[in-house]
Amino acid sequence: MMDRLHLFLERYFGYTAFYPCQREIIQDLLAGRDVLAVLATGGGKSLCYQVPALLGDGVTLVVSPLIALMKDQVDDLQAKGIGAATLNSSGTYAARRRTLAELEEGLVQILYVSPERAVSDDFLETIASLPLNLIAVDEAHCISMWGHQFRPEYRALAVLKERFPSVPMVALTATATPDVREDIVRQLNLADPAVYVGSFNRENLRYVVVRKGEDAYRRLRDYLLMRRGESGIVYLATREGARELAASLRADGVPAEPYHAGMKASARAETHDRFASGEALVICATSAFGMGIDRPDVRFVVHYDIPETLEAYYQESGRAGRDGRPGDCILFYDEGDARRLRSLIDRDLASGLQREAARSKLQSMVDYCTTGTCRRRFLLDYFGERLDPACGGCDICVPGGDRWFA
Repeated sequence: MMDRLHLFLERYFGYTAFYPCQREIIQDLLAGRDVLAVLATGGGKSLCYQVPALLGDGVTLVVSPLIALMKDQVDDLQAKGIGAATLNSSGTYAARRRTLAELEEGLVQILYVSPERAVSDDFLETIASLPLNLIAVDEAHCISMWGHQFRPEYRALAVLKERFPSVPMVALTATATPDVREDIVRQLNLADPAVYVGSFNRENLRYVVVRKGEDAYRRLRDYLLMRRGESGIVYLATREGARELAASLRADGVPAEPYHAGMKASARAETHDRFASGEALVICATSAFGMGIDRPDVRFVVHYDIPETLEAYYQESGRAGRDGRPGDCILFYDEGDARRLRSLIDRDLASGLQREAARSKLQSMVDYCTTGTCRRRFLLDYFGERLDPACGGCDICVPGGDRWFA
């Protein structure tokens, strides 16, 4: 079996060795055991269900909340000669009928669906007639009210375990605190799952927090000009902010392009593809950008506005340095931004529990920005991982470390 695992790994995905935890996760799933896998951004979560899908007979069902990410993964798998398809709201009626026909003919090995479709009565009837061999729930933290991207429709996914109790299920996420991990297991009804938690420590990343004063734009512009020719992402809280910052940077000689959900789908796709291919270097984006980006040579990720949660910050900043080379993670902090986020939370979240969870997560984000101790240790401690001694790779640990950011 190990020979076959490595054969499929190299033949279809071009790797000669597994990342930490991947082989063990795959072996547990092939043995029929449920699994919870918490692997950091770049840790190879998708291979944990794609390799078993190729080794088994039947269909692997993958539940994902992101249509763009589903499309990217299906396109990539099809290019490798793997039978993959998706069913979501973006497809035409004819495309859906074609996919259903291919399922019946046994031509689909991996099927991606949205959580809403996965629990619909007609879809449950469809897959009940198929040889289902594995269920994967991606972005599994969305099922927990204490997760940073709670989606109520994820709560209904427990029906999959009820309908198909003998089919192994793997829940995957890059960011889950110990409390969220327990909640994922409970909400999905995982049966005595094997739990794998990879290290959150990205030693090649340098963490810097910059006070966001009146000179913030100048400092950002000068930094980007200094890194001319390198690739990076600048995250902002609003569409208008992304659009205006990109325009200002372009006027000052920085080849920046905007990306946000208010753009036409074709324009977003073009920007996404240009960045993924290396044609576009600097993207000024809202949080809508980045999922499915597998570009290894991102040298910096800047948060010009404070994110709402440490989970979001860790996931987004983790897009830097995936090739193992140094990457800068820079965050501009302003207490006024934090106050505005608290006001939005109080305005938009009616549920007391949800509001409490959101305010608690925002406070952890603020504490990270204002801490006087090692930032890497603070991050890892948040996710339940111990770091001793201090990291030597943040602006707190290194005397004058804030000068990493010019």
